[in-house]
Amino acid sequence: MASFTPNCSTLFFFLVFLAAVFVSAAAASEHGRVLEEDQNIRYRVEDSELPDLYYEICMYAREHRPCRRVMATIPDLKFKLSGQVDLALLLSHVIANRSAEAKALADPLLAAAAAKKGGDELPKCLASCAASLDDVSKAMSGLPADIDVERYPKVQSFLRNKFESGAAPPLCKSGCPDKTSTADEAAIADKFHAIWALMDCAETLAQYYVLPPPPPPKR
Repeated sequence: MASFTPNCSTLFFFLVFLAAVFVSAAAASEHGRVLEEDQNIRYRVEDSELPDLYYEICMYAREHRPCRRVMATIPDLKFKLSGQVDLALLLSHVIANRSAEAKALADPLLAAAAAKKGGDELPKCLASCAASLDDVSKAMSGLPADIDVERYPKVQSFLRNKFESGAAPPLCKSGCPDKTSTADEAAIADKFHAIWALMDCAETLAQYYVLPPPPPPKR
């Protein structure tokens, strides 16, 4: 009975064939994974429900377009909400986080400008935006994870005072950046504009920052 013993040349080509099959399978698997991720990304970006959600959330904001635009920057917004209380709570923490991020940029610039200027006047928009960020941060930073009876009523008062009838927006919102602003100062002003749009929406939900009174005791 004849037997087949592969020579070196046959074995070499067999190993090359196996390697080619392995590489092809790996490439197909990676291609499939990339396609799946791409579909997920496009689904989230193109989901027709998202624009409707933004319009609904921003319906009562004073400035609708800035509100919708800033809502689009909150990742997975629609998956985080089950009602207006959730939205009010989420916005309070987003405002706090973004104020802290903006302050981390503004404070060193303000300190450097103060050291450079000495007793001279500081850049108008930088000083105004830094002061506005301090104001927001004092009211919104360090909030409890859930609405309580101590901090969140103060948030309600803060937002309502900012947006009460006849109240003028801060200079950082109304007049900055201007032609004297550096690129960094303009970026800080833009960040405050986004924070102000979040506050605009949060103020329309301010009633939820005060817990309802407990039910009367049963008799």
